[in-house]
Amino acid sequence: MIKGQVIRVFPKDTNTDEIIAGKYKYDELDTKKMASHTFESIDPTFYEDAKKIKNPIIVADSNFGCGSSREQAPLVIKACHVPCIIAKSFARIFYRNGFNIGLPLIECRGMVSKVRRGDELEVDFDRGVIRNITKSEEYKFQPIPKFMQDLVDAGGLMPYLNARFSEQE
Repeated sequence: MIKGQVIRVFPKDTNTDEIIAGKYKYDELDTKKMASHTFESIDPTFYEDAKKIKNPIIVADSNFGCGSSREQAPLVIKACHVPCIIAKSFARIFYRNGFNIGLPLIECRGMVSKVRRGDELEVDFDRGVIRNITKSEEYKFQPIPKFMQDLVDAGGLMPYLNARFSEQE
């Protein structure tokens, strides 16, 4: 379960170039330094705002993370201490990249138009319920399948595989 605050509600088709510009992909390898440029082209204060909020939650309309298939996009969001992203839908590769780095992504169609910046949310991954504490509303989503929750719990695919292989030795 995560309790946090909505930092931003992004529109339909927020793409990976808007999340992190391609120029940083080649100029910077340190994810923490790269994170300072997260959403820089469309929301220059995002990084500083994220540092001020405990568990800043991103909410988005459909097709979040479309565009280039760069793994840096979910990496910089995670480096901004975002504990999860909630959207109507995600671009397929972004979705997979998110779970591979241990960032849970929740598809919830019924809440995007109702949630505003600053709303306090409580996300119950096991029950598939998002509670908007600010508005006393609840939204349901399909819980994350166990094998994907295991990836998140392990911190991503590589830590998950390292743990699995070390069990077999």
